[in-house]
Amino acid sequence: MMIPYILRGFCVVACVACAWGQRVTDFTAALDRAKSSKSSIAVLVRGSDWNRPGEIAAKTWNDPRFLSGLGAGILLVDLDRKENPSEVEKERLKLNEKGNPQVRSIPAIALYDSEGRLIGVYSGSDEIAREGGIFAATKKLLKILRERDEFWKSAKGSSGLMKAGRLGQGLDCMDIGLGPKGIYQPIFDEMQRADPDDKSGYLGKYTFSSESLLDLTLDRAKKGEFSELEKEFAKWDANPRLSARQRQQVEAARFALYQNWSDRKNLMKPTLEKMRDIDPKSYLGQAAENYLELIKGARK
Repeated sequence: MMIPYILRGFCVVACVACAWGQRVTDFTAALDRAKSSKSSIAVLVRGSDWNRPGEIAAKTWNDPRFLSGLGAGILLVDLDRKENPSEVEKERLKLNEKGNPQVRSIPAIALYDSEGRLIGVYSGSDEIAREGGIFAATKKLLKILRERDEFWKSAKGSSGLMKAGRLGQGLDCMDIGLGPKGIYQPIFDEMQRADPDDKSGYLGKYTFSSESLLDLTLDRAKKGEFSELEKEFAKWDANPRLSARQRQQVEAARFALYQNWSDRKNLMKPTLEKMRDIDPKSYLGQAAENYLELIKGARK
């Protein structure tokens, strides 16, 4: 008579583990579980034999309260990028290849959905600290995933411009373009089918290339095709979906145009001011401010 009670106890333990998430040894195993349980996967990237801040982050990450505080449907993977891994550790790293994100610095936190698609990354102690710490940063990534999925859920019940807009808003939540290796290209293709004339502006946003725009600007400016370039810039100016970074990149290309257009050199300074004012704290905003200071110094 005791066996049913014992089995029931195991079921309770299993349900609790499922409710509060689980720790998994590697990303390959986590992805297998995620696909069957519709869970998301959070990855801590650290380097135990060379990166001290990563070890501080790992203490929080491996605290039992960290996992329980995240709630249901989350799998945690601890990815250790050692400088001198053993042969066994090298083999283990191969199991983490699909969940080993490109990061600027470590420690880093990455979140993937149940299909193994990247949601976002916070790189380095400073960036994680700006989000309120490792726990708050992980919670924010989970919130981004929920918001994305809400937009995409509503897109399923709509069509045309509305559908394209909802799909685009979902991509906007993540702010990673079409993701590494174009993992979200199918979403873009779906937007294109729903809104082939790009009335939403999202097709333009997710095909925008600052490098291509700059190359086009320099090439046509060299040929004296200034009116054609003005039309190109007017097209991008009219797109309300561009991010602040993209709008700065448009202004940077416009600045290059005016540098090569003798009749418009007087517009160089206003263009730099606009680029700066879009986001003064960004890299391009600061670059514009520095250039403005150079112009001011040259005039003295």
